[in-house]
Amino acid sequence: MSATGSGAAAGVVLGICSVLLAQQLGLLGLSVLLTAILYLVIAGVIGGVIFAGLGWALGRRYLERHPAGPD
Repeated sequence: MSATGSGAAAGVVLGICSVLLAQQLGLLGLSVLLTAILYLVIAGVIGGVIFAGLGWALGRRYLERHPAGPD
């Protein structure tokens, strides 16, 4: 799995967890099903995009510092 894919997967999980944490702290109400699903999907997409970009940048940095040598 690439650094971008790993970052995106982690971002989706963290985005969903942040919505659930906000609900537990009383910042969001998830009692309406459609609104709850919308919040979870939006948070998952935003988290996935942000962390995919971060994973991509870190993956490029790693490959620049550790070039593959002749095998």
